[in-house]
Amino acid sequence: MSVQQKNATSIMASFATLKSLSDVKKYQSPYQLLREFINYIILSDSLYSFSAVEMKNCLNSHFGFSIPEAVVKTAIKGMHGTTLADGIYNVTKAEVCMDELFEEAKKESDEYETHIIKLLSEYISDRTGNNTISEETLSQELGNFLLEDVSSHSVKYSDYIGEFILKNEQNVEIQKGLNRIREGSILYIGLNYSIGETGSITKPLTLYLGTEVLFSFAGYNGEIFQQFANDFFAQVQTANSGKQKKIALRYFTETKKEIDDFFGTASEIVEGKRHRLLDKPAMKAITDGCQTAADVDVKKSDFYHKLQYAFGITEDPKDDYYGEEYFTSNLESFDYYDEEDKKKKKEIAVKLISHINKLRNGNRFYSDIESEHLIVTNTRAILLISKELADNIKSSEGLDNLCNFAVSLDKITSLLWYKLGKGFSQNDFPSSLNAVLKARIVLSASIAKNAEREFAKVKKEYIDGLIDADQVAARIITLRNKTVLPEDLQGDDIDEIMDFTPEYLSRYEEQIKKNQKELKEKHDVIESLKAETERRLSEKDETIAAQANVIKDSSEENALLRSELNKYHQQEEEALRKKSHRRNILRFIWSIGWKLGVLVGITVLANYLENKYNSKIPTFISMAVDLVGLILTLFSAVKRDKEKYLKKIQKKTQASDNIQRRSTVKNWNPEKQANLKNYREMANGLNPEVYLSHLLSILTECFASDLQVPVADLMSWNQRI
Repeated sequence: MSVQQKNATSIMASFATLKSLSDVKKYQSPYQLLREFINYIILSDSLYSFSAVEMKNCLNSHFGFSIPEAVVKTAIKGMHGTTLADGIYNVTKAEVCMDELFEEAKKESDEYETHIIKLLSEYISDRTGNNTISEETLSQELGNFLLEDVSSHSVKYSDYIGEFILKNEQNVEIQKGLNRIREGSILYIGLNYSIGETGSITKPLTLYLGTEVLFSFAGYNGEIFQQFANDFFAQVQTANSGKQKKIALRYFTETKKEIDDFFGTASEIVEGKRHRLLDKPAMKAITDGCQTAADVDVKKSDFYHKLQYAFGITEDPKDDYYGEEYFTSNLESFDYYDEEDKKKKKEIAVKLISHINKLRNGNRFYSDIESEHLIVTNTRAILLISKELADNIKSSEGLDNLCNFAVSLDKITSLLWYKLGKGFSQNDFPSSLNAVLKARIVLSASIAKNAEREFAKVKKEYIDGLIDADQVAARIITLRNKTVLPEDLQGDDIDEIMDFTPEYLSRYEEQIKKNQKELKEKHDVIESLKAETERRLSEKDETIAAQANVIKDSSEENALLRSELNKYHQQEEEALRKKSHRRNILRFIWSIGWKLGVLVGITVLANYLENKYNSKIPTFISMAVDLVGLILTLFSAVKRDKEKYLKKIQKKTQASDNIQRRSTVKNWNPEKQANLKNYREMANGLNPEVYLSHLLSILTECFASDLQVPVADLMSWNQRI
């Protein structure tokens, strides 16, 4: 992958950091920088006695660094005032001192981080209404925002961060804190950037792994050595991440025979033919859980399968190292068989070293990484003989320097880490700004300010198109690579690397147990919170169920009340119906009464006119009008008034009445409609009330003008009427 495809900000931050350190001659190697951070931990935590794994964990907790233990040990080895005894490093307090400025800077960094993140979090919460803002996300976004890097990172809160900074533009303390975070961010990102495949491994390298290293890959030697193997393999993976595979992992046929013999011994132990080898952790790991020799064979098959398919480790394809072409490069003529009991081990060691020399065609190499072929082992005999053979060759050929034929797992891990230009962490940015501010303290404020200026300068050149990311990366490689390796990597300190005493192993196991305990405590806390949450949810469910029962009881009570209310309404309606019925009867009687009264009045009037004018005509008219009026009144009473006043009050609801009315309309009888039409035709379509009112209004006038007026003209069937 081209550097152009990687994050340009990280590349420029790395260059700015290394350039600033180189300018003040504070950069010699990454190990030297790592020592500065180790010193910080020793001072801040008063950690004057520790193991390598303890310091590795402290580097992770303080700064978020994920560094192989082998690299940590290499860095500690070069520290003044530090001694190693039984795998435990002891620091002379006089060699590391804490001044007031250090303590003040540390306190200040803690305050800035807490204060600014708190204010920023509160501001975003007020703007968004979100009270569960991730501190890790917020810290990363703030750092990226200050570096103007939003190309490959989350920008969830970017707009709000910009608003917060503008709002506090006149706040000196906040601006001061933001500047320090920016400076620290450049340093932190710069330290963590990895060159990767663009580093210094330019030639293919084949590494032949010893038996104990292969067992470590499988976990047979315990967690300590398995972690060492994993750290080593991580570096190999980085080296092979490019287009071309740089490193191959193999084992010699002699090594395979040694492993097969080991599994054969395990089979005999399982079958009871031999006593268990209590001093061999690998033997215990293999025989545990095995009941028969077949079980051991299954484990052996799984072991080789895992080596090949999980780690890409295969057997050496070359099966003959004793041809004529190898005669001059054969080293087995050296006599190392001084002790009979160690003769076999030394014989195998010399044979494997001789194989390496033959694969190198007898050529001399001065760099382990460029030696083309190399044994990686934790076997003391092989490492010692390798060193002795190399020293003899140097002496006999008058060479100043010569790489060994075999190296320890620690050394090759550190070498690869150094050559690959690996950063201190796999993450560009930490989960907390505190690590950024502490990095600024470790490397000093002056370097931080210089790094910021250098960063701004190179970023402007990059934006203006004067340089590209590949060019900046090339500058980084130049600054990192030295003509000579750091002295810490020049040779293997076999006693230091390989002598894992019971005290050291015990302390290592204690650290592992401590980590496991902490994990268990965290797990217990999580489980406790989970149980508490479940309890609260259960209580909530019970509350909801109780409320549901209350609601149910209330519903039943309401239903009962509604039933009682309906009865009351029915009774009230019935009383109203009866009252209305009585009222309608009275209205009906009044309607009939006044009509009869009118007829009586007409009759009286006719008698009066008869007596006054001595004429029978008014009497006839009166009789005729009375007759018609009586007929119409009776018809009106029976038909209209009865319908109007005496209709029954139904006990049905209004909705039922409407339905009934709609049904009535829907089922209207045509015969009734025809009868009504015939009646209207017979009555000339007159309204009885209107007709009688009209008749009474004109009657007096008609007889006043002419007593002989035709009565037929006043009848209802008259067309004029």
